Amino acid sequence: MNENQKELFHKLLDESFRKKAALEPGAKVSALVTSSKSDYVFIKIQGAGLSGIIAADEFTEAPKQGETIEAYFLQESSGDQYFTTCLNGDTISKDMVSVAHNAEIPVLGHIIGENESGVEVKLGEQTGFCPFSQLDPELKKQNNGVGKRVRFLISEVGNKGKIIVSQKKIADKEREAKISVLKGELKPGMFVTCKVKSVHNFGLIVEADGLTALVPASEATFKKGADLSKEFHPGQVLRAKVLKLDWEEEKHSFTVKDFLKDPWAQNVPFKEGDLVTGTVESVKPFGVFVKLNEHFSGLVPNRETGLQNRTPAAQHFKIGDSVSAFVTEVNPTKRQISLSLVKAKEVQERLDYSGYLSEETSSTGSFGAILAKSLNKGQKKG
Repeated sequence: MNENQKELFHKLLDESFRKKAALEPGAKVSALVTSSKSDYVFIKIQGAGLSGIIAADEFTEAPKQGETIEAYFLQESSGDQYFTTCLNGDTISKDMVSVAHNAEIPVLGHIIGENESGVEVKLGEQTGFCPFSQLDPELKKQNNGVGKRVRFLISEVGNKGKIIVSQKKIADKEREAKISVLKGELKPGMFVTCKVKSVHNFGLIVEADGLTALVPASEATFKKGADLSKEFHPGQVLRAKVLKLDWEEEKHSFTVKDFLKDPWAQNVPFKEGDLVTGTVESVKPFGVFVKLNEHFSGLVPNRETGLQNRTPAAQHFKIGDSVSAFVTEVNPTKRQISLSLVKAKEVQERLDYSGYLSEETSSTGSFGAILAKSLNKGQKKG
């Protein structure tokens, strides 16, 4: 065997090992949807030349052909490669518990009750336990999530089969994903909606879509030597402008002084990334005005209505029609809210098949920047 043959042999051997490793139970893959049927969704694993199937009942709405999704390998049976996006707690088997634990595969569980230290979670015929410390604070506010179906990660499987799960790990991963998107989207000078986490003499610690920032005392009020604790409180929602972003040191600063004298900006109940429901207020040559509530309306430009070019909006929209829209911009300076019906439809479809749309979804969503970036990229490619 000459050197070229040896090199080719080693390359083929390495490729064989990589493919074998990709089929280990729990292996995470990026998959392209090739077709969707009533019982299964058929996928092709990118970079591996492998095909597989996912049970269709994992999706609220079947993903479209050509969509890319994340999945986990389960097993091979009768020549078919089975994958999953999130193990369903109603059908998960005992054999899959250890696989889900080792590979950190999300598991859909039903919170059925609580005790002094945590909540009980129904996982098919098994019952898991989630300590209060492993519940996301937002879920704790909602009666500890009792009665809801939410996603968990299995943290521990005891010798006697005791299953410990964590919902906070899922929430933390989602925050990390949002932060990753914000790094590419957020720039100094942009406006954001944030919530006060704590109040100090040196300023306010605020959070915006998982990003923690400081509003220095000098940027929180025009008053000198003011007692911030008398003017702000934890949980208060503010509009702010980005002053500085330092991703390496994780030190970011905002200002709220731009909005202190503007009640419209302080009280606007909508933010970029929200899914909202409204009624058509008027139809103009340049777009459709949608009434969101008693005080606020938004504009859907013609390009965001979903209609073909040069198609009059008046032919398809009537005053009083109910529509779902995606908030693309809230501009307090111009007192304008920009909306998109096209993105609202795309967001709804993505939320449905990705498993992020829960039974408790209201008329106002909050997937925010992560979906806005995805949708904007899709438009650029188109």
